[in-house]
Amino acid sequence: MSESLSAVVVAAGRSQRMGFDKLLTPLAGRPLLLHTLDRLFRTEAPSEIVLVVRPDSESEMHTLVAPLGRNDSIRIVPGGAQRQDSVQNGLQAVSAESEFVMVHDAARPFVTKELIDTVLAAAKLSGAAVCGAPCSDSLKEVGEDGLVTRTVDRSQLWTVQTPQIFRTQLLRDAYRGALATGATYTDDTAVVEAMGHPVRIVLYHGVNLKVTTPIDWKVAEAFLQGDHAEAPGGALLRKHIHDMNNHLTPLMGYAYLLANELQNDERLKKFATSVQTASERCQATTAEMQKLVRELFPKKSE
Repeated sequence: MSESLSAVVVAAGRSQRMGFDKLLTPLAGRPLLLHTLDRLFRTEAPSEIVLVVRPDSESEMHTLVAPLGRNDSIRIVPGGAQRQDSVQNGLQAVSAESEFVMVHDAARPFVTKELIDTVLAAAKLSGAAVCGAPCSDSLKEVGEDGLVTRTVDRSQLWTVQTPQIFRTQLLRDAYRGALATGATYTDDTAVVEAMGHPVRIVLYHGVNLKVTTPIDWKVAEAFLQGDHAEAPGGALLRKHIHDMNNHLTPLMGYAYLLANELQNDERLKKFATSVQTASERCQATTAEMQKLVRELFPKKSE
């Protein structure tokens, strides 16, 4: 990973939809913000992290992140009135040598190295990239009276997430332009789009939940319970998948032998071949499950 990648982690929100300060509240044993920062450090991707916080919480944040032991890699700066003000403040604190900058929501604790690598590779091609997925829900435009005014065609619509990665100078120029026009944005790629620069989107199927509502909190807690190898969630899933593979391996062998031994019985040979194909597909599925478990519940050594 390029040593010139910086990260701006936006943690200056008020958690209004949650009803409490979600970033500082313990989730699965530790504050949500620490889960996100710890995941970023484990990726070994950004060489520096600029943490943008509420102006009245800087001292508290210094105390909170101290146990991570990465004071040399974290710079804490105050945010602004709007999200774009906070990102601008973070950009000002990014080192002059930074070639690429990654903007990430502090409330997305499932960031992985694979995700960052994928978005960074796209940003190297076009200067700006974001991860997301095609919109799967039906979309309705609704009036102030609560009545549907029209159904929106979703065939070319995507939902976008963070990390969003840009050439650092490009994002700085884009925000300077936004400041000059007085326009307001809630998404960093939109700022770059407004200056006429293309943004590349990459598909991501993994879990990248943003903890915004109480139900998000419960879902995130369920996943984060297995964030360590000793914890029941990850360890139990690893064991079950390992056991499944142990059962599938001899089944594949038996099916292969039967398919080759039953030369004179086409009906049984066809059955044995079907069993062999099914077991191979099951093993491919467990391999994908193992990959997902490693992403959701990474061991400290991974």
